[in-house]
Amino acid sequence: MHPIRLAVSLVALALTPSLPAAAQELMAAPPPPLPAGTRAPAFSTRTLAGKPFSLAAMRGKVVLLDYWATWCGPCRMATPTLRALHRKFHMRGFSVVGMSMDQADTIAQVKPFVAAMHVTYPVTVGLAANARAQAAYHADVLPSQYLIDKKGIVRWSQVGYSLNEGRELTALISRLLAER
Repeated sequence: MHPIRLAVSLVALALTPSLPAAAQELMAAPPPPLPAGTRAPAFSTRTLAGKPFSLAAMRGKVVLLDYWATWCGPCRMATPTLRALHRKFHMRGFSVVGMSMDQADTIAQVKPFVAAMHVTYPVTVGLAANARAQAAYHADVLPSQYLIDKKGIVRWSQVGYSLNEGRELTALISRLLAER
């Protein structure tokens, strides 16, 4: 567990007996992201262009699901890395899929953000469908990312943004693309 998260958890635990039940519930840790080795939950949604999108249609490709939102600073920081990974590996059978978690009050900002950031990978915006997929993946913290192999198995997941993300993912994606 990350040292800061551990410290916050310990403080919360120390304060728990004196907090009302509703506050304790709000402080409960979200479920961890899906672990490596888990079958990736299937979902269907719509892309920013209005086309249907299904994870099942991506079978045979290596896919990086990125749960993000326009208002999320770390999500914005990750976008150039994801764009570069998509550009580097797209022709070899890899795709980033941006799962926008923007709500009704910010969904209009997705298209300008995607254009300004020169995002070329699919971005989904189905509010209800994306929320169901978010729940299935336990992607309660943004950004949350899941690398899925050609057989539909989660092989790596991450909550938050890391400056080393590009190097780490480049090696993982290369290895997964080489698998049969």
